Amino acid sequence: MTESVRSNRARTRNLLYVGILLLPISLNLINPSQVAYQYSFFGISFNVVFLLTAWFEHVVILNRFLDRRQYWAALLGSVGALFFFITVRYLIEQQLAPILINSVNYDPDGLTVWFYIQDNQYYAFTAVGLGILFKLIEDWFVHQQERRALVNEKTTAELAFLKSQINPHFLFNTLNNIYALAYTKSDAAPGAILKLSELMRYMLYESAGPALPTNGHTTATREGSHKVSLAKEIQYLRNLVDLEKLRVPNAQVQFDVEGSTDLYRIEPMLLISFVENAFKHGDLTDPNQPLVIQLSVRQGQLQADILNKKTTIRKTRRAALACPTFADAWICCIPTSTRCTSTKTNRPTRVGSC
Repeated sequence: MTESVRSNRARTRNLLYVGILLLPISLNLINPSQVAYQYSFFGISFNVVFLLTAWFEHVVILNRFLDRRQYWAALLGSVGALFFFITVRYLIEQQLAPILINSVNYDPDGLTVWFYIQDNQYYAFTAVGLGILFKLIEDWFVHQQERRALVNEKTTAELAFLKSQINPHFLFNTLNNIYALAYTKSDAAPGAILKLSELMRYMLYESAGPALPTNGHTTATREGSHKVSLAKEIQYLRNLVDLEKLRVPNAQVQFDVEGSTDLYRIEPMLLISFVENAFKHGDLTDPNQPLVIQLSVRQGQLQADILNKKTTIRKTRRAALACPTFADAWICCIPTSTRCTSTKTNRPTRVGSC
């Protein structure tokens, strides 16, 4: 159990018992005739024993035995909690009270042990039942917290794995392209090196912060969340396209951006796989069917449309290397209200309508 989950369990437990402590005060507001009893020796002692029994059932019995699947021990412990309530209340009200306040709660004349047990069994079962209820409430809250923690951990792992697959593949191709430029002493080599430097800086520093999904309705959120600037992400894609065009000199690419991109942030490096796959698996040399990258921001929503003509060339396993976990990572990182589709027909391929 993580430290945050453990602290949330303790916080939930404390809130529950603070609430039960405040319950007598709220009941006094409803029934003022009970005020005198609630603040008397017997009223205070009853509330203390009642709450102590609920805590004993909840923390000592259920948390210790039920969580370990020791059901018989939990059952016997619950029976013990019933007798704990009755016994402690009897000792306080009938044995200690005469010494402290010279009074008893039950007339000792004709008082039998069996009568005292019968008269207190309702309160004893209520206290034990309250402990069971608190256990259920606590476990529910802790389960929700653990589920969210697992989702966040899965998201982090998926993104880390996604980046580990994307970066080496892209760097391998880019370094080969720059080597070819340098070997031929092309004037484009310095610019390509500068763009690669900007890409590396973005991948290592700009997108190195937490990249976890947050509650929201779109992939783009207002400035201030732990994501990357949408404008920088788009500039990253532009640099990526320019470097990919070194490998495909006659590539026909149309890159359009609509709307203001400076006010929003986005999960880092999620669109890169679509663009890389378009260059790897698409026919980009047809002027009539260029690679189209359209990004638009409207009312806080980002729509990304990437269309390309499918190639008919059969590729080797190495050349056709892709990222099989991208779809899972995309689904994991994007809120449920966002759509991501991929359509393949004889017409141009449309990938990633979000």
